[in-house]
Amino acid sequence: MNQNGIFLFFITMKKYVSLIAITLLMACNGTRVDRFLGERSPYEKYKNGLETSSLEHSAMVRDWVRIGEKVLSDSLSINLPYQEVGYFDPKEASAMLLRYEVKEGQRINVKVEPVSQVDSQYFVDVFEVGADGQLARRHYAEEELSISYEVKKDGLHAVRVQPELFRGGVFSLQVSNEATLAFPIPEKTSRNIASFYGDGRDAGARKHEGVDIFAPRGTPVVAVRDGRVRRVGNNRLGGKVVNLSGPGYSYYYAHLDSQLVDVGQAVQLGDTLGLVGNTGNAITTAPHLHFGIYRAGRGAVDPFHFLHSPDELAEMELQDTTMIGNFHRVANARINLRSLPSTSGDIVRELSQHEVLRVEAQTKDWYRVTLPNQEKAYVFASLVEPVENPLETVTLSQSDLLREDKEGAAYFENTLESGEAERLGHFENEQLLRTASGRLLWKAPVED
Repeated sequence: MNQNGIFLFFITMKKYVSLIAITLLMACNGTRVDRFLGERSPYEKYKNGLETSSLEHSAMVRDWVRIGEKVLSDSLSINLPYQEVGYFDPKEASAMLLRYEVKEGQRINVKVEPVSQVDSQYFVDVFEVGADGQLARRHYAEEELSISYEVKKDGLHAVRVQPELFRGGVFSLQVSNEATLAFPIPEKTSRNIASFYGDGRDAGARKHEGVDIFAPRGTPVVAVRDGRVRRVGNNRLGGKVVNLSGPGYSYYYAHLDSQLVDVGQAVQLGDTLGLVGNTGNAITTAPHLHFGIYRAGRGAVDPFHFLHSPDELAEMELQDTTMIGNFHRVANARINLRSLPSTSGDIVRELSQHEVLRVEAQTKDWYRVTLPNQEKAYVFASLVEPVENPLETVTLSQSDLLREDKEGAAYFENTLESGEAERLGHFENEQLLRTASGRLLWKAPVED
């Protein structure tokens, strides 16, 4: 977020932004685009518009396309629910990708909100990560920049966020999960589950194919969704039972004291099906509901994630975003970078004192960071400090080899900068300098 030169940059870029808008509009009116777009995502439409415009061979378009594809190999992970405040530098093509585990029965909600450039166009895509590591797009956001979908099988998903060219700024991201079913006993939640799927039964001879929720005898049990009563009966294990059928799944209510529906009856979400009891093999235990879910061709599945909604995320503090988008350096003698914003995350790298990284986002007490070599990680926020105050002043000479602070930038002989510069930190064997004109440059190591 260095302010030097930003005004001049945007004046220079203004004509390119206008040209992009015009060429995208022209491309979208042409048969070459319309023939192939079909039901493409907003990201694909925008990308196609760039690649079929007069700017298709420009470096800025190539960079935008490249970074969107490159981040698909990023391996940073998050635990749900998750939220962050991040920053995309409008002067550079930027994108991010985060991976997260999903469980059958969850509803996943993804929401992106531009904060500083509210009219920016963002592209939000959700991918399924295959067993071979390949990513396949499954969902995408439209203009409202939000996605909500049900998980049909356990797996690994990833969300990519990328702003349009020359736009970005501060944004917020939320990825959360919630139940897809109502809870079968009103006024209770997943915190009231006392026995879980997979627990041992009969001295380990069988596994528990559901969850148990204890409640006083006679408490109503209700339909977790709209459906039709498939069975009302009695058996040795479940005692008085009711089976409710819905799209793709069957829902099993057992140990009932009373059954209040008939076979074939259509019911709606929240209708009472019976009353809590302890019939069947629960005769020696306190009254409770055994609730199970079965899927055609697969048998029992874990009901927990169908029923569990974590606490809502607290509202994010947006007052201080000055740390985001800027270089920081290690304040301690040595720190660990992790794959998750948690001390339970794997250590992906160690950094020594004064090594430099860029803060891309903040989530609670953690920063999501990018190293100068483009590695991504998380670091506890208190372990790093801004680089505003220099470590020392150094003298530049014409024999110094310098490079711009950009990925892939080549070294050049120092013929433009002279005099003193401020050393802000280092990464590996390169020094980060701030010149008298305010430029950030990397200085190559001196060869023996």
